[in-house]
Formats: sequence, C-alpha cells, structure tokens
Amino acid sequence: MLRRTGLVSNEKYFWYDSLNQAFPPFYIEPGANPDRPDIKKRFYNLLSALGVLDQLTAIKPRPATAQEILRVHSSDYLETLTRQSSTPVGVAGPGAVFAENSFDIALLSSGGVMAAVDSVMKGEVDNAYALVRPPGHHAETDRGAGFCVLNNASLAARHAQSYPGIERVAIVDWDVHHGNGAQQIFWQDSSVLSLSIHQDYYFLEENTGTLDYRGEGDGQGYNLNVPLPPGSGNAVYKEVINRVVVPALEAFKPDFIIVACGLDAGCYDPLGRMAVTPSGFRAMSEAVVKAAERLCDGRLVMCQEGGYDLASTPYMGLGVLEGLSGAEFMTENPFEVFGSTLGYTNSVLPHQEEVIQQAREQALEIK
Repeated sequence: MLRRTGLVSNEKYFWYDSLNQAFPPFYIEPGANPDRPDIKKRFYNLLSALGVLDQLTAIKPRPATAQEILRVHSSDYLETLTRQSSTPVGVAGPGAVFAENSFDIALLSSGGVMAAVDSVMKGEVDNAYALVRPPGHHAETDRGAGFCVLNNASLAARHAQSYPGIERVAIVDWDVHHGNGAQQIFWQDSSVLSLSIHQDYYFLEENTGTLDYRGEGDGQGYNLNVPLPPGSGNAVYKEVINRVVVPALEAFKPDFIIVACGLDAGCYDPLGRMAVTPSGFRAMSEAVVKAAERLCDGRLVMCQEGGYDLASTPYMGLGVLEGLSGAEFMTENPFEVFGSTLGYTNSVLPHQEEVIQQAREQALEIK
C-alpha cells in the first residue's frame, strides 16, 4: 500500500553550518567535520535525481520559536546559544561546535521536524521524514553534544503533545550512538517512552547507554536501552525491532511515534561498526510504520540524525523512505552487496541474542 509520505528539508541552508566558515582565512584550514553538510545534500540530490521528490509531499520548514525550545531546553542554555551565535565560533557542549549565525539553522532544523508533526496532525500526509541538519539526539536540557545543538526529536515529541488527544509519545532512536539526550530530558517522565538502539560503547563522561538506565520516579521503566555488540547487522536489528521495539510500543500505546533516524549503523559508516544495509533500514521502517498504523492511526515522523559516509549514507536513507512510503525507488541498491558478502551479518550470534533477550524482558515490563 502506498502512503502519502511528506518530506521537510532545510537543505538550502545545509552549507551555512560548515565549521570551516568559523575560521579566518589566515588560519590553517581545519579538517572537515564528520557531520559534513554535503552528505545530507547528496541525500537530497539522490532523491531529486531518482524522481523521489515528485512522489513525496513537500513540507516547508520554519524556525522553532523560543517558547517551543523552552519546552525541552533551559532558558540559560537558550541564552548561551543565542549569545554565541553572533561570535565566530560557538560551543554548545562537548563535540558540538557551531559557526557564526548557524544557530539560526539549528532553529530551522528543529522547526522543520515540528512542521512535519503539524503536517501529520492536520492529515496532509500519512507520515513524514525530516531531512534536516544539524542533528539533535545528543543534546540534553542544558547542553549540546556530538554535533547536536537542539534535541529535534524531543522537541517534536513535546510539540506533538501540544495537540489535544496526544498524551503519550514514543521516541525510537536507531542512530548507532546512544540517544542520551531524550533519556536525560524525559528521565522522570512517563508520558514519553525513550527507546535507544545503539552500538555498545562509552560516550561522554559515563556510559549511560547500558540496560541499567531505566528512568527514575514517574519515568521508571520508560527508558529502554539496547546496547548491541559491534558487527550487528540486518538480522540482529530485525530481531530487536520485532522482539523489543514493537512489544514496547504495543505495551506503551503511544498517540504519536518519533524516530530519531540515524543512518550511521550502515555497513560503510566511519563512525560506527555495525553492518546494516539499505534493505535492513527499509525493514525497520516498515515495521515501525505498521506498528504506528495499528497503534496511533499511523502518526509517525522520522527525523534525520547521524550518517557520515559520503557515498553510502544517501542510499541507506533511501531504504528508510521506501519503508515509510511503501514505494520502491530503486530496484538494485548499489550498497546492498555488503550483506551478501559477510554471512554473519545475516544471523544472530549468542552474545547478540543475550542483549536482545534482556532488552525484551524490560520491554515487556512497560505499562
């Protein structure tokens, strides 16, 4: 079944966020930021070249307002970002450097995801993908981190809750890096289910992405981490979606679903060590779409997060959009070959099964 899938993008402004613009010409040019603007630009251009843009409903982005930002972030943090935006280089937090005036682009990124929520809520589209930059899932209440300035997915969740009848929102984060931002923001909040599937690793000051981090107070049990071993591929992610994510969503019964859609679990990504192919991303998307259709009238928005390989990232994203829309945009994806050359990526090994089973037990405890 073909669906009306919307696409919102601030692609015209990707380039203004370049780290290189923050340095005067008499300095040595720095190395490129791994979150290069041309990666997202190539994704947009691929959609244009294949005629995909003509099959999607265009959604115009708009800047997030201060009132909307304060639903998630503190007033002190917003003031700091605003002040630094007029300086040559701003620092939102560890690994989150931004150039002069580029906070405006972060506002457009967050506002773009909220525009996608609006379009779904108004019935203009069945679901939507926000191809925006910069990403957001590492940003916490009082700081940014890891290329992220504002937490786009969390802002979208709060924005959805501003609509009558939208009380419970689920955030599913399959970026290869832990979704620490939503975890911290909704740590004591039972109205938002925060579920992160990521490569098991140490991020920031402590490893907050383990199975032990479940939430606190009213939020106890509403934060779920699935820290997968490096090398996990399509088969592992399929099991996680079917045995952890879908049961968690069914138990939680969300009114709206947000997916923090990182593409850096892709098999060629330089900042991850996972083995997901375009068909794996399509399968994950299809499963979440079907869950959304059963549970919340299909209300679903995916927002772009990581993805750092210049060549393959757009094709991973193409798989996601195929899953969202139900269409086939490319009969032979050139980056699908990886899955057929490494047999272990198509199976679930014992150490991977152990993590999946532990996460499943936690998912079944959700109310």
